[in-house]
Amino acid sequence: MAILQDDDARFRNLSRKIGIFLLLAAGGIIATLIAIGVQQDVFTAKTRIYFTTDSGREITQGMAVKLSGFRIGRVRRLRLTEEANVRVSLEINSEYMKWIRQDSRARLLKEGVIGDTVIEISPGSDKSPELAHRSFIEFEREVGMGQLIDQLYGDIRPLIQDLRSVVRRADAVLAGLPATRVQLDAAIASMQRNFENLEKVTAHELPAAVRDGRRVVEDSGKVVDSLSRTWPISGGIEQPKSGVVPLDSYGK
Repeated sequence: MAILQDDDARFRNLSRKIGIFLLLAAGGIIATLIAIGVQQDVFTAKTRIYFTTDSGREITQGMAVKLSGFRIGRVRRLRLTEEANVRVSLEINSEYMKWIRQDSRARLLKEGVIGDTVIEISPGSDKSPELAHRSFIEFEREVGMGQLIDQLYGDIRPLIQDLRSVVRRADAVLAGLPATRVQLDAAIASMQRNFENLEKVTAHELPAAVRDGRRVVEDSGKVVDSLSRTWPISGGIEQPKSGVVPLDSYGK
């Protein structure tokens, strides 16, 4: 049986190979960390600015901060103040601070309908000075869908109440229509009966009354004529003279 030798070729330079492997592994780890740092802007100069809001709702650590749709930083930290407000710390790449000025505004908005929520900073005017390190920037929230619905409901609610009152009044009017219709039908029926009675009176009683009145007038004429012929009444009545009526009113 062959005896293993200490100078076996398989174990020659083993320590050197292990060292090289460890160096390569360490180099890979360092390169990975550097790549992650570059991607996360770890080695880029940062400027820290703040804003205060009444609620930290929808604001998270690491959230993107954008300027004109371009990422320029991230949300570093959220902290609750003594006044129960939320103080938000932003880390901005210093190379972009030349566009962030004292009249700039930060606002929370959603990119698209179902997009991510980001903090958008508006560029300041050229006349306004640049925002310094550890300065505060004005903040406002964009009206979300839920808030918009609440505002619309608050505006529409009085209209809904007015519409309900109008509907109730209309229901009351419609409920009273049958009784009103019954009364109207009764009034129309009564008027029809009155007209029928009037037609009967004018058809029968009125001609009779006219005939009676005519007979009374004729009888009265006869009585007057008889009296005029009776003496001594006839002596006091001048008898009309017969003659020709002159055509000309100036004739003699």
